[in-house]
Amino acid sequence: MNKLLLILPLSCLLFFSCKKEEEEPEDTQPNNFFENLAFNSTNAYFSTDGSMSAPVDAEKAKEIAEKIDITFIYDYDYSQPGFFDPVARSEEYYWDNFHQPWLEVAVETRFYVTDLSKEQFDATKKDDALISKYFADNDFSLAPHSIFPEGSCIGGRQSGEGATVPLATGAVFGFENTSSGKKGLLYIRTDQPSAWPYVLMSPDTKVDIIRER
Repeated sequence: MNKLLLILPLSCLLFFSCKKEEEEPEDTQPNNFFENLAFNSTNAYFSTDGSMSAPVDAEKAKEIAEKIDITFIYDYDYSQPGFFDPVARSEEYYWDNFHQPWLEVAVETRFYVTDLSKEQFDATKKDDALISKYFADNDFSLAPHSIFPEGSCIGGRQSGEGATVPLATGAVFGFENTSSGKKGLLYIRTDQPSAWPYVLMSPDTKVDIIRER
């Protein structure tokens, strides 16, 4: 009789434990929202595939070069931060100070100029299906540049010819990985370090990024 009394509570405990696990399945989906990422000339390489939580340096990035889809650049002469498609960065141009040939195996990315608001960006955190809707319903244009391929660069040194798009706090840019077709948004945060973008004060450029799952 005593054994039976001990078995019954234990059985109930096991039953409710299993039920709780069934009701609260672990979220195994990869992360697709990256908040307050700090890019600088050292930690300049990132993948939006969900495998990274922060930008890494070149040595680490070389180990996973085929995953990298966003890179950061900084022009010290003109104090201009920017984001550069890694595949385009593997090539040599008239401006070759950002040349990284080992990125030739990376994920090609195209950047778009948008007129989206912070509120629209924030809405995609609850429903990332809005990203494709924004691309379909809005007049996004490939970021222009007179030196690098169209859509391969936002920010960085102004080209003199053409309408190179500078980074500005509060701006929302679009991007698309050309191999997978995955689309995303990149938000230039308003809480940048004091005197941003001048690196004498702080080398960081802070952004939020979200990509379709």
